[in-house]
Amino acid sequence: MNNLKGKTILITGASGGFGRELTKQLLEKGSDLILTDLKTPDTNVDFYLRRKWNGNVENGSVSKTQGKILGSFSGDLQTGDGCKQVYQNTLKLSPRGVDVLINNAGLAFKGGLLEVPDKNWNLILDVNLYAPIHLSRLFVPAMLERKQGQIVNLSSVAGQVAPGELIYYSVSKFGIRALGEAMDSDLRKKGVAVTNVYPFFADTGILKSQQFGKQQEIPMSIVDSPVDVVRAIIRGMEKRKLHVFPGIKSKTISFLNRMIPNIVHKFASMSDRFR
Repeated sequence: MNNLKGKTILITGASGGFGRELTKQLLEKGSDLILTDLKTPDTNVDFYLRRKWNGNVENGSVSKTQGKILGSFSGDLQTGDGCKQVYQNTLKLSPRGVDVLINNAGLAFKGGLLEVPDKNWNLILDVNLYAPIHLSRLFVPAMLERKQGQIVNLSSVAGQVAPGELIYYSVSKFGIRALGEAMDSDLRKKGVAVTNVYPFFADTGILKSQQFGKQQEIPMSIVDSPVDVVRAIIRGMEKRKLHVFPGIKSKTISFLNRMIPNIVHKFASMSDRFR
């Protein structure tokens, strides 16, 4: 099992639900973290270690800190130049690069093919898919020189099954799934592993994404806890797994999609009737 203690890890989208929980649990693992988001993330370690999965913060301080936050900065992943700036700012904090790149930043807009405006679906592809490509191309060369490293990509169950009302989100998540599989096929034998993660709906800000067309709410009774999702992500990182399915719903959807894909596709399309 790969030990994450002392590993330098860059987390994009560090201020979001998964980002904060990744920061918390990786600090507990003893990792050295670099954090970036559109707004500069907090660098107070206790802020993360006292944070509960529902966003509340416990009173009192935590004394069992193992890892540390090397620094944080704002980063705009909408363009190649923005990704290059993230890379350059990371090198200021860790000149050798990073041991692990976590492509966690992402966004969604709900709506069908003709409902989501051009600027919105282009933004989804820029942040969810093209940014991980840009960042991987920037950070992988140093990993290859050291013959060691890891890329973690946050895909989704929507990268396994494509609901009509999440068409552009699914395109981006299918794309990052393909990116990870192709990269791993090429890079793992050279010491750089890729881990793709496929969460089900989780209690993060993405559930409040802007909707176009008919409105549809996701029942909170079916969403997963970010704590459990991130715990599974970190186990997958430690084992350097290619595919991580965090939770029974994610595992079940993946299994059924492999075994009876036509039935799963029909089931996904039924959601339109309830919109």
